[in-house]
Amino acid sequence: MGRNGAPIKAVEPAPAETWDRAWQACDYATYFHSREWAELWRHLSGGSMRPDPLLVHFRDDTRAILPLSTQTVARGLITVAHSSPGGTFGGWISSDNLNSSHGQALASILLKRSAGLNWRINPYDPNVGTLRLPGTEYDTTHCLSLAPEFSALVRTWSKGHRAAVKQAQREGVTVRVAQSIDDWRAYYRAYLDSVKRWGDRVSTVYQWNLFDKMHAVASPNIRLWVAICDGEVIGGMLCFYAPRHVVYWHGAALADFFSRRPVNLLVYSAVHDACARGFRWFDFNPSGGFEGVRQFKRSFGAEELACPVVRKEGPALRLYRALPRFWG
Repeated sequence: MGRNGAPIKAVEPAPAETWDRAWQACDYATYFHSREWAELWRHLSGGSMRPDPLLVHFRDDTRAILPLSTQTVARGLITVAHSSPGGTFGGWISSDNLNSSHGQALASILLKRSAGLNWRINPYDPNVGTLRLPGTEYDTTHCLSLAPEFSALVRTWSKGHRAAVKQAQREGVTVRVAQSIDDWRAYYRAYLDSVKRWGDRVSTVYQWNLFDKMHAVASPNIRLWVAICDGEVIGGMLCFYAPRHVVYWHGAALADFFSRRPVNLLVYSAVHDACARGFRWFDFNPSGGFEGVRQFKRSFGAEELACPVVRKEGPALRLYRALPRFWG
């Protein structure tokens, strides 16, 4: 047990089926806490990042899963832990009712786990606001609560968004879920077109193999929405689904079709679907520091939620990162 945490009875590797059951039953789990997400990143990294989940038993008979992934650097000499790969929401999940003492104990395990740690706080966990954490970097996401009826929700959107949806429909834009690998390839071409347009503002460029793998797993938790005009895919948005949470993780559109407002219609269609299917939250994801992107999300009536990032670098990892600068 940590000095300020609940008593821990045991920590052991988490079986795959235990991880899956906890993810299905946890009210605040996101797709990024799933085993499926960790396995996708094992594929993307060529096996250098691997799922390494922990099952934590407390003395009050509650349990929690820490869905970690670990990555080795410096030819395997240093291990870095990712609470969730790709800088996404991490932390723990549980089918039991945890309190702030459980949360502090679990945070202590994360912070002591390896030479390095990347952990974005999950804003949907009711206990994270009480945690005492070192050196966090402030960040936010934007979220729609899907409790209202969809028609009532749309009325809270800006007049410009509502008008853009109608314009897209008038100009013949339609939206559907991707049906084939050709739809995914067309979306990826729109993404590469967007990357050229974004230029140096892009911090990460995803390769085709990630999207190819997402299509291949044929998961009900992954849904690519595509906008069609004149028979052509002109844009899309990639959404991930947990039992109660939907996240808009990735999006792109062809610049030549911006005037037809496909992005607005894509958001309208995905949110409508999420409401109809009984999800609780629609998350727009962090905005990468771009104020224009934040404004776009706010105009849908989305609430800003804090999701700070905890980064830890031990002496060995700091030395390893400094070596390229030292040698010029």
